[in-house]
Amino acid sequence: MQVRQCDFCRMPYQSSGKRICSDCFLKLDLDFFKVRDYLYEHDRAGIEEVHEATGVSRKSILYLLKEERLIVGDEKGGSCGFLTCESCKRPINTGRLCAGCKNQVLSAIQESVGTVNRPKKLTKEMIEESLDGVAKLQLR
Repeated sequence: MQVRQCDFCRMPYQSSGKRICSDCFLKLDLDFFKVRDYLYEHDRAGIEEVHEATGVSRKSILYLLKEERLIVGDEKGGSCGFLTCESCKRPINTGRLCAGCKNQVLSAIQESVGTVNRPKKLTKEMIEESLDGVAKLQLR
């Protein structure tokens, strides 16, 4: 475990891999359920309306959007321009990256991992050679 700064409250905490402390994680979970329940009845509500009706802070709503737990959009299902991709600055509905930038990152990761950890293709001769001197079982 390492000491990290919580992405949400900025306080230091013992990280177990999460980017936020356990207190903020629980608070955001409760906030998410409030927002979700409100949006079931008011599916086209704006951030300001949701904030006023639920008491959930704008910061929490924005964090939930960036963590892809909520999606924002206009009446036609397109992006409303509230969020932008952190890489190319195009408008997005949720998360931190647009689909194109996500694909570029994933491709780069797969390429680098694929070249480093690519296992050798085993041949029958390689297997038999590695088994020399090892007792072999046979069916009768």
